[in-house]
Amino acid sequence: MRHEMPVVTIQCDWNEVIRLPNAEAWISSKKLYENSIHDKIKTTVNKGDGKIKINFSDNYSYISHGNLNLVVKHMSSGLKVAFVAPTKDHKVHNKAVLSISTAENALAASSCEDDKLLVWDTRNSEILLDLKGHGGPIYRCRFFPSGIVVLSAGADGSCRIWSAESGINPVTLKGHTMAITDINIVEKGRNVISVSKDGSAKLWDVGESKCLDNVIEGHGPINCCAIAITTDEVEVENEREVGTSNKLLVVGCESGLVICAHVAKRQELFCKQLESACNACIIVNDSIIVGCTTGEIFQLNLKDGSIISEWHESASPVLSLATLPNDMFAVGRQDGTCTVLSLQEAHSSIRVQLTGPDCDGIRDIAFNGKWLLTACRDSVIRKYDYNQINVHYK
Repeated sequence: MRHEMPVVTIQCDWNEVIRLPNAEAWISSKKLYENSIHDKIKTTVNKGDGKIKINFSDNYSYISHGNLNLVVKHMSSGLKVAFVAPTKDHKVHNKAVLSISTAENALAASSCEDDKLLVWDTRNSEILLDLKGHGGPIYRCRFFPSGIVVLSAGADGSCRIWSAESGINPVTLKGHTMAITDINIVEKGRNVISVSKDGSAKLWDVGESKCLDNVIEGHGPINCCAIAITTDEVEVENEREVGTSNKLLVVGCESGLVICAHVAKRQELFCKQLESACNACIIVNDSIIVGCTTGEIFQLNLKDGSIISEWHESASPVLSLATLPNDMFAVGRQDGTCTVLSLQEAHSSIRVQLTGPDCDGIRDIAFNGKWLLTACRDSVIRKYDYNQINVHYK
């Protein structure tokens, strides 16, 4: 199934403009390989009650709006678009943000191009810890399920484990010969997996700070990885390997190859060749979602890698993906758009656009059950209320 809706975008500060009388903002629609169609949103004041009215051209139909959302219908395509503004902008970094992770306890960990790795409070932006030890940019940081331990990795080829309470770094995992591009935590975190530009996906024993094995190798630089659960469960003899018996590892390569392997078996199950580099991958509802450099998004069957659906609505490279509840996922792109889509056919004509960036890429997306945070090239981490998103898919 191929989805070919237009991409509808709006001026980044639209939520401020629509509160003002006699103001205007731009709104634009673009179909792939076609020129953009630019329109204006204009506000007027009703003479009767003095309230501000939002006016559109005939290309759009107004549905509703609130302090942080504006919902319209694109008339020629029938696409319903909900624009959602951030609840809060966090400015804890001075340079472009590379990665963001959140815990349920309101803590966040994030890294930026200034080679900084910070732990901070998402309620008030207070920086709690500046974690120093990596020799270069930190491309990924992730909280363990406990919410009090952070895993990080980056250009120096090492994974480091930190206490989010004290800032100490008790464990450093070394073995990759090139930059680490992505990391995953297996269940509670006795084991972790890292993938690298050196072409290997390594399974680590955290307690003993050593590599147990390469799960995947020999396919060229790996850009991203995700862990899935399988019914094919095997017995693991090594007591240092915990939680891998029913896990699959999916990786996306610079060559466009998507590989799925059984972690405990160290066995590759399938390889799927796509046309461009795979920049991000996640698991949604027992299927693989892959975002590519050409802007395409693929939904692949977790059993054999066959294509179930594809979205090629934008030519802007996909930089990040995040799994959301109810068959939804978020897509961050190089042009600054961040879109929430649903796998459910009933919602195929709905898009939620998370606004705020002004053409600066979304490098990473985090979700903690209540808030969705985006890491942007403009150095801002934006926080969105999940309820403002989910309401459009009910």
